[in-house]
Amino acid sequence: MRQRVDTIGMMWLFRFVLAGFLLIFNAGIGVAQSIVVLVNDEPITAYDVAQRERFLALTSGFGDRVRARLQSEDTKEKFKAYMIKERPTSKEEAQALQKKFVANLQQEVLSSASGSMRKQALDQLIEERLMLQAAKENKITVSEDDVNQTLTRMAEGGQRKLTLNEFLAQFSEQGVNPVTLKAKIRASTAWRQVIRRIYGTRVQSAVSTVETVAANDADAASVDVRVVSLTMPTKADQAAVAQRLVEADQIRQRFTSCDTLDAIVKNVKGASVKTLKATRLAEFRGDVKAALEKAQPGQMTPPVIVGPTIESHALCAKKQTVAAGKNTEKKADASTDKTQEEFQLYSKRHLKDLKDHARLDYPKGNG
Repeated sequence: MRQRVDTIGMMWLFRFVLAGFLLIFNAGIGVAQSIVVLVNDEPITAYDVAQRERFLALTSGFGDRVRARLQSEDTKEKFKAYMIKERPTSKEEAQALQKKFVANLQQEVLSSASGSMRKQALDQLIEERLMLQAAKENKITVSEDDVNQTLTRMAEGGQRKLTLNEFLAQFSEQGVNPVTLKAKIRASTAWRQVIRRIYGTRVQSAVSTVETVAANDADAASVDVRVVSLTMPTKADQAAVAQRLVEADQIRQRFTSCDTLDAIVKNVKGASVKTLKATRLAEFRGDVKAALEKAQPGQMTPPVIVGPTIESHALCAKKQTVAAGKNTEKKADASTDKTQEEFQLYSKRHLKDLKDHARLDYPKGNG
C-alpha cells in the first residue's frame, strides 16, 4: 500500500507542479465583502484587496516560486511523509490530500510576502480611488469603450492575436476578475487626463512647438529613446504572453520621465533597458515610427511583440536634425525638458496632496 500511495502521490504532485499557480487563485474566490478602508466615504473591500493581491502575485513571479518549491527534493520528501502519515484508502482520498498539501505550500509561499504585498495592494487601491475622485471633480470620465480599446491593443499585441474576451479569459482562469484589471487601467487613464487638464495651459506651448518641428520634416527628426525589453519564456503560451504584456503596460502606465525609468523596471524579472541617442525616426519600423511620431517626450509607446521579447519605446527627447531648424530645436528642447520635469513633479505633488487631505477610515480590526 505504501508503494502505491507513493506512486499515485508523486504522479499527482507533478501534475500540480504544472497547474500549481492556478489553484491558489481559484481558492478563496468568495472572500467576504467586509470593508477594509473608506476613502472619503468610498469603500475598499476585502475582496478588492484580495483581487489586487492576486493580480500582483500573477505579475511578480509567484508561480515560479511555487513551482520551484514543489520541485525541490525537500518538498518531495515532505510529501511522501505526509501521505504515509495520512494513509489514504482510495484514489479520491489521495487526490484530496494532495490538493490540500499543494494549497498549504502555496499559502506558505504567499504568506512569506503577504505583508508587503497586501500593503502594496492597499496603497494602490487607495491611490486609484483618489485618482478617480479627482477625475469626477474635474468632470472627466473614462468610458468602458476607452478601457476596452486599451485592453484590445494588449490582446492584439501577440503573434497569435486574441479577441478581447479571450484575453480577459486568461486572467479569469488565474482567478483574477477582469474588473480588477479594468479598474486599474481606468484609474491610470483618468489620472493622466486630470493632470493634463489642470496643467494643460502650461504644456500647450511646448507641445505645439514640438509638433511644428515634427510637421516640418518628420523623417529628418531624431529622437532619444530608451527601449524597454521584456523576455518571454521559450515556447510561451498565451497566458505567459498575456502576463508579460500586462507587465509591459504597467511600466508604460507608471512612466513619466526617462530619468526614473530604471527605478521602474529594476524589479521586473527579465526586463532590460537600451538607450538610443539621436536616432532618426526613419530608422524605426513602421508601427514604432508611427507611434513615436505621435508621442511627446515623457510618453511611452504601446508594447509590441518582437520575436522572443516584448518592447516599448520610452521617448526622452524629440529633435529636428536639419541645420535650418537648430534655433527652433533648442527652444523646443528647453521648453520640453522644463515641461516634462514640471509635469512629473506636479503629478507626484498633486497625488501626495490628495493623500494628505484624504479621509481614511479603517473599521476596527482592519487598519
